[in-house]
Amino acid sequence: MPWHERNSFVDCPWCGLTNTRLITVAAQQEVKDKLGNAKYWATLGCPSCGNAVLMRHPSPKSADTVAYEMVPRSKMTDSQVKHLPEDVSRYYDDALRVLRVGVPDAAAVQLRRTLEAAAAHYDIKEKVLVKSIEKLIAEGHVTQSFAPVLHHIRAVGNVGAHASDERVDHETAERALRFTTQLLRNLFEVPGELQELSADEPNEPEQSA
Repeated sequence: MPWHERNSFVDCPWCGLTNTRLITVAAQQEVKDKLGNAKYWATLGCPSCGNAVLMRHPSPKSADTVAYEMVPRSKMTDSQVKHLPEDVSRYYDDALRVLRVGVPDAAAVQLRRTLEAAAAHYDIKEKVLVKSIEKLIAEGHVTQSFAPVLHHIRAVGNVGAHASDERVDHETAERALRFTTQLLRNLFEVPGELQELSADEPNEPEQSA
C-alpha cells in the first residue's frame, strides 16, 4: 500500500488553508520517464480554494508510505529567511500567518513593522520610517536600488494601518511580502551565511615572505 491517507493532512500550498485534510481525488497514477522508469502520483484537492495538488509517492509494491514531494510547494517555504533576529522574525512570522488566513490589511501592517524592526536591529530608530529607510541606505546596509522597494513596503503598510475606503488586496500584500523577503535575505541571511562559511573554512597557513 504505497499511498497512505495520512499524507493528505497537509496545508494547502495555494490558499494556505491549515489544520485540514486535502481530498484524495486519485492515487497511484503512473507516469514513465524516457527510460521507462515509473513515478507514481496522487492528485489531491483543496476543499477551500478548489485547486489541485500533486504528491509523488512510492511504487505500489513498496513498503514505504511516505510522500516524496508535493507540487506546488508551500509558499511558506519560499518565504523562509535564515538568520533572522528574534525581534524581526516576530513581526515577519505574524505577517505570514495573517496573510495565509486571508487578512492582507493586517499582513501589510506587520510587514511595515518588520521593516521598522530590521532598521532598529541596526540601531536605526528614527521616529519617521522614511528617515529610517534613508539611513539604512546612507549607512550602506542596503543599496540605493532597494529604495523603491522599501518605500513600497512602507506605503502598503500605511494603507493597511488606516481606516479608509482604500484596502490592501491579497495580490498587493503578496508583492510586499516578496519584497520584504528579499530585503531580509539581503540584511540578515546573506551576512549570516557568509559568517558561517568563514567559521567553517580552515585557516590558511602563513606564507613566508
